[in-house]
Amino acid sequence: MRLVVATNWDDALLRGMVGLPVYSVFGKLQHDLVGGGRPSNILPAVDWTDMARHINLAHELGFRFNYLWNATSLADAEYTPRFVTGMEEQLRQLIDIGIDGLVVGLPWMIGLAKHVAPSLEVTVSSLIDVVSPREAKQFEAMGADTIVLHHAANRDFQVLHEIRKSVRCDLELIVNNSCVYQCPYNNCHHVSPSFHSRAGSRPLLEYELFWCSGRHARDGAEIIRSRWIRPEDLAIYEAGGYDRFKIAGRGRDTAWLLRAARAYAARTYPGDLTDIISMSQHAPLRLARQRAAEGKEHAAKWASIAESLAPVANLSVDNTQIPENFIRFFTTRDCNTLSCRTCGYCERVAKKAVRGVQTWETNAPSRMPSAEMFGDLLLEEREPST
Repeated sequence: MRLVVATNWDDALLRGMVGLPVYSVFGKLQHDLVGGGRPSNILPAVDWTDMARHINLAHELGFRFNYLWNATSLADAEYTPRFVTGMEEQLRQLIDIGIDGLVVGLPWMIGLAKHVAPSLEVTVSSLIDVVSPREAKQFEAMGADTIVLHHAANRDFQVLHEIRKSVRCDLELIVNNSCVYQCPYNNCHHVSPSFHSRAGSRPLLEYELFWCSGRHARDGAEIIRSRWIRPEDLAIYEAGGYDRFKIAGRGRDTAWLLRAARAYAARTYPGDLTDIISMSQHAPLRLARQRAAEGKEHAAKWASIAESLAPVANLSVDNTQIPENFIRFFTTRDCNTLSCRTCGYCERVAKKAVRGVQTWETNAPSRMPSAEMFGDLLLEEREPST
């Protein structure tokens, strides 16, 4: 087992992971030239000096460090030679302070990184959405050393088998993502943070999260359908040739990250799974309540949205009530061709394991801010994440 763990830049996190099977940690500045997959407001504010010290400590403790350049759009800035030159200069700075690898969100960045530093480990971000053997093979041919598969593939064992057979490069699976399975906002949600984590940008809470949060508030089975991997189920992936597992949570505190890392290292967590999976669905409820309390122009609308999202605050998943052979069900099912209404497996599991949210299969749209309210999603200062 090789764990790849998000860092919040707290040195105590690194020291707390000593003795765990941690292969590398990954992180990113709040703002940089390229941007990334999370808006700046959820990330701790550190400077280059802080980052260099943290990376040096990671190396002393035996961990590698990957820096994230996982923006999925640069608004065509890549067509400007000056911008590309700036990227090359920043990459050299990152190499000088000791990064071991770079995680990229645009395919052409692979070639740029290899041109600047041929020996640098270049990883294809999950935000590129690799979910098939052909895609993986093409990225390997481009020079990728590692591919983080999109979490949608986590329970598609035929695809996982074929991808593993198709490439020799390293493959990585995200184990604790709680996104809605096959979310219609998947692609646009990847793009938005790219612009809100670059130098000079304003932080925001992405409107797409409100839809996600609403789905979880309306149907307890959504959290079971999400493509997280339980610590107890890692062995079945290892048997299929996967041993590199990513623990997301760059906006989380040290206690949370250590709890998640220790749970996956121990291969068991006999508690509430929402303690170790990402659960970004809490953030929209918190902001909606805050905007409602401010009493400004859209206060009533925000209050209505907050009321609709309220069940998320009490959502929990009792891992002891999930069947021991939970993951094996998916080895003989294809969720891409079988409707949830026809199958019903996640709903049955949810009725036993999920607390705080009613469970029924529904495709009804979830409440979201209207376009006139989008300005309220801009944040004047960093607000704490859950």
